[in-house]
Amino acid sequence: MTAVQGADELHTDPGAPAGGAAFDYWRAACLLSFSHAAGLTWPPPGEPQRARAAGHWGCNPGIAWAAAHLAQESGDDGFLLVVGTGHAGSFTFAHQALRSGAPAAAVSAATARYGAPGGDPSELLGEPGVPYVGGELGPALGVGQGIAAATPGLAVAVVIGDGECETPAALAAFAHHDVLRPADGACWLPVVNVNGARMGAAARFSPRHLRDLLTGLGYTVLGSGPHTEEAGPAARRAWELARAGRSVVWLSVTDKGWPAPVGLGHRPFRGRDAHKLTGLDLTDPGLRGAVRDWLGALNDPPVVGPDGRVPDHIRHLARRMRTELPTPDRPERPVPRPPAATTASGGDAPPMDEASPMDEVDRVLAGRAVRVLSPDEGASNRLHRCLAGGLVTEVLAEELCSAWAWGHTEAGMPAAVVTYEAFAPLLATQLAQYLKLLKARPPAGRPPLAVVLTSLGWGNAPTHQNTDLAGVLLARAADAPVRAAFPIGARSAADRLGALLDDRDAVAMLVCSKQPLPDLPDPGGPAVRIRLATGDDDATILAVGDVAVREAVAAMGLAAVHGVRIGVVAVVEPGRLRGASRQAVREACAPPKPVVCVSWVAAHHLAAVYASAGAGSAAWLGYRERWGATPWDTLAANRLTRWSLLTELHTAGCPLPPSLLRPADAPPGPLVPAGLEAVPL
Repeated sequence: MTAVQGADELHTDPGAPAGGAAFDYWRAACLLSFSHAAGLTWPPPGEPQRARAAGHWGCNPGIAWAAAHLAQESGDDGFLLVVGTGHAGSFTFAHQALRSGAPAAAVSAATARYGAPGGDPSELLGEPGVPYVGGELGPALGVGQGIAAATPGLAVAVVIGDGECETPAALAAFAHHDVLRPADGACWLPVVNVNGARMGAAARFSPRHLRDLLTGLGYTVLGSGPHTEEAGPAARRAWELARAGRSVVWLSVTDKGWPAPVGLGHRPFRGRDAHKLTGLDLTDPGLRGAVRDWLGALNDPPVVGPDGRVPDHIRHLARRMRTELPTPDRPERPVPRPPAATTASGGDAPPMDEASPMDEVDRVLAGRAVRVLSPDEGASNRLHRCLAGGLVTEVLAEELCSAWAWGHTEAGMPAAVVTYEAFAPLLATQLAQYLKLLKARPPAGRPPLAVVLTSLGWGNAPTHQNTDLAGVLLARAADAPVRAAFPIGARSAADRLGALLDDRDAVAMLVCSKQPLPDLPDPGGPAVRIRLATGDDDATILAVGDVAVREAVAAMGLAAVHGVRIGVVAVVEPGRLRGASRQAVREACAPPKPVVCVSWVAAHHLAAVYASAGAGSAAWLGYRERWGATPWDTLAANRLTRWSLLTELHTAGCPLPPSLLRPADAPPGPLVPAGLEAVPL
């Protein structure tokens, strides 16, 4: 592997053949990306339009170098280019401008806006069709793997930095390259832009260490330096191996910030010092002159004309690599759903049957051929039909499962991450990044990125109790495309999941138990009112989550024996509780009626829901990370049993006989009364 050029060498490649398309594209992309970050007019060398430079520079030329040679060697069919970091925003801008042939005035206007007050943010987001742009480093490899696995015939190249190779998400994607294979005729080609710097510090992995690591993981490792006679053959061989189904990675070694000079003005400008342009004062005549000289040399011989145009061979090369991924038309197979009951067993009929909500989730996912990415325990989570249908891919890396699901979703294939709640918060950052992407770009009709959480805190060991992801998504539901559903039984889980999967351009979360529970009726709507008989209620329990609803309904039945009428309002989709639905819930919780709120999540996660329902001053019972030896002990430790609910209602003013005021951990007694009526709100 050739070492990077030293400080005393030219800042362009003296060995490049005259007019070489990859070399010319690279020079044009460097000129554009630097002008973009520095705020210069176009064409180069340009004049400053902003008081300060903005954004990042150092990684952009190395990405452009690898991308140019990938395009040169890819053939006219081209490929999808996925860039791993938001720090490459100026490269993304440059590539799109070269591909579209944007006029000089439009380029100058964009460079003026970038990072300026009232202009564009310093890391671009929301470009239509771009499948991955985000501030988080590492997931791009997994997203690219997911896209390749979901899109037959598509060549996908992913360029990440050597600093990104330090992240768990990237290391997991490299390690599990043989778990999620590309679809028929597709290929996945990872490229590492090895520039020796992790943002503004030294990278932990040297080229040699990366080569040893990736070789040990089963890759053929190719390497090249900053000369076209090395980079071109390396890219060509990388495509040959990737398209033959071989595991290959290309290490493209260039100095960070190259081809800029080692120093600009009185500041270093290579390696870690090239990461950002912050502090580059182009109003300084001396610095401005140095920049003009460098940009002039980089454009000699010219690849950008006096009108800002580039030659046809550069645009042709740019058009070989797409950064946008159109959503293919993928018809989904409908799943017959049993009609949601509005009445459970009536009269003297025995209590309703029990069923596992996850059994119904499994049926819906399998019937719709949803790709399931799971960090293990697919069988434990009752995904028996999905496992039998070959729909489940398991690997003990939650972040990688999330990235794979992201890639499938972007390619138009429905996908779901199914995991225990304990480990789900590891997905939070990626889901937040994906929601930002959805908000920033036009709707594209892609299926939702679905998450199914299966192990409620009181149904598993203490180590498996964590409701934080639900809190993260509920906090975003008011102003982001989030749908969070807490079904109340098995049929409820099937219906709600079906509705979530029918949604588009969203993150969808469904939380349900895998343990058998009474199959309570769910007629739809953001909330469901459950009663034993019509008429005014003496008190109301507002409940979120299937076990919480079961306990509320059990408390209702216990009180009914003594002539006390307790109504239960199950909030199934808190984020959709607005308008007429919210008003109906407010009426059910209207004072002076005693009200208690109960949820399987931490109570403060639902503060906005309780407030909007008029229950802001009521008692809130929720998960507090208290546990016991059995699920019932855990419920009791969190004061979430039917007995706790009755005690809280009594404290709030509901007249109850002493026989119902028992310790939280008293034996459960009857589960669910007969004769329930459910009405949508």
